[in-house]
Amino acid sequence: MLTSSQFILVMGMAVVTFLPRMIPIVLFANRELSPSVKKWLAYIPSAVFAALVFSDVFFWENQVSLSFLLNKKLIPSLLVLVVALKTKSLELSILMGVGSLAFMLYFL
Repeated sequence: MLTSSQFILVMGMAVVTFLPRMIPIVLFANRELSPSVKKWLAYIPSAVFAALVFSDVFFWENQVSLSFLLNKKLIPSLLVLVVALKTKSLELSILMGVGSLAFMLYFL
């Protein structure tokens, strides 16, 4: 059972999570964006994805590691890249990533 302070905390987190998503929708719902803004916005998903991948793949034990011998995430990442480029299949890429990372972490 939640106490009143826990409930207020959860509701506050919900509002803080909801507002940044809702405000742009409300403000820009009926407006046409300029082509330059649309072009700029098109780069955001790629930039966010690259930042997430970089921070997860290249950091091993709280430091940047580019060594295939020390960082067990590098080889699975390269395998996923090859599978993704060859097959263009998200499902096969995910299976390759999960399978090869599990192999590297548990058997090597």
